[in-house]
Amino acid sequence: MRAPHRDRRGPALAALCLALILIAAPAAAQDAAVRVLSDGTAYEASFEVTGSEHAFWTPGMLGERVPLQVEELEVLGPAGPVDYQETGRGVITFPEGNYTITYRAPVRDNHLVAAFDTPYAVTVALPGGFDVKNPLIGMVSPGAVISTGPNGTTEVAWDRIRVVEVRFYTPEREILLTTFGTIWLAVALVLLLPLLISRRKEGE
Repeated sequence: MRAPHRDRRGPALAALCLALILIAAPAAAQDAAVRVLSDGTAYEASFEVTGSEHAFWTPGMLGERVPLQVEELEVLGPAGPVDYQETGRGVITFPEGNYTITYRAPVRDNHLVAAFDTPYAVTVALPGGFDVKNPLIGMVSPGAVISTGPNGTTEVAWDRIRVVEVRFYTPEREILLTTFGTIWLAVALVLLLPLLISRRKEGE
């Protein structure tokens, strides 16, 4: 016996809701790992890519895409390195597929910027001796989770991000900032103390 139409509404509604959830749910971001070298002058990056093309770029002063010159570039497939072609302006092409791209790029003035065409789950590893937690001399892109890694490293991670920005510093620079701030505070107190005393006497 055929079920009445109203009896089939429940399963149909459940299937529709499940389809909407699957469509609305964001795809999991691919992984990218960035490691700052021990002297802080460069970083090494490794990330997953699907397709046949990738562009290396960094944001310019006005947010424009500026081609990034990279070194030690490799495109790695399941069987090892694959050939790629440089098409100019920081763009490389390769056979369609799933790959891991690795490269090295410079870090200027302890300021790291890494950009991707799509959101990635990014982890930046800073070697021991570098930190980002002091907001006066360090910074990270919004949404970061900062933790301590092995061997005294500092790890900064984002779940989904296109452009990563990290400004790190050494303990010596933090000590210099603290000393400089203490001196200026002492100078300010010396200059303001006579004024406060005179106003207090005028109020008596």
